[in-house]
Amino acid sequence: MSGWRTVGGVVLVLLTAGCAAQVQQSRPVAVEKPAEDAPVTASSPTSASIPPAQLGISVASIVDGRAVMLSDGSKAEVSGLAQPGACWADAATSFAKSMLLNQQVRYDRTTGVLSLTDGTDYALLALGNGAGRTAGTPTPGQKEAEVAAQRVPMGLWGTPCGGKDVLETSTPPPPPPPPVTTTTTKKPPPTTQPPKPTFFATCDDARRAGAAPLYWGQPGYRVELDDNRNGIACESRYR
Repeated sequence: MSGWRTVGGVVLVLLTAGCAAQVQQSRPVAVEKPAEDAPVTASSPTSASIPPAQLGISVASIVDGRAVMLSDGSKAEVSGLAQPGACWADAATSFAKSMLLNQQVRYDRTTGVLSLTDGTDYALLALGNGAGRTAGTPTPGQKEAEVAAQRVPMGLWGTPCGGKDVLETSTPPPPPPPPVTTTTTKKPPPTTQPPKPTFFATCDDARRAGAAPLYWGQPGYRVELDDNRNGIACESRYR
């Protein structure tokens, strides 16, 4: 039998004799500590090797909020995300395009985990921004991200969906009686100009306007201003 114990950065291995042999005095033997990136593990010669996640691929097109087509022609479906509901499907697809389209990604076909080049888990990113909901048995991290979006509320948890896949429709009231025809000429209603889009060339412009940080879905948000692609642009001074 043997035991490991770390003292001052050195791993001590305690060696003892078997039960059938005469008990001998144990003494610690200093050995070099294994590298942190190579922990001591027991290997089994019969265990099946799992292929590593595929690298060097990019997202060619977006199917919906949880599925994309990769540059190698295969389809990647992100595990942990539910099929988008009719109420928030367009918003989920828009979020996936802003974060994944033409971006290099890492997709593990064994676990269904899709991550960005910096290691960001896309499922957590979508859930935390209200661009998806969990399905099946979510991981603790996925559930935490979903609860955070619900608490704001953000994305599908806000208006108009309110966390529902399909908006409830009520019975419409009966139509009003036809209006009485008169000879009075009514002036046409004034035309309203659509609101001008908000655009910030840089984060400094957004901060001077008092608009930073910019969240995904808000006027002025652009993925070019979102360095870490977490759905929050120009956030460095507000952490």
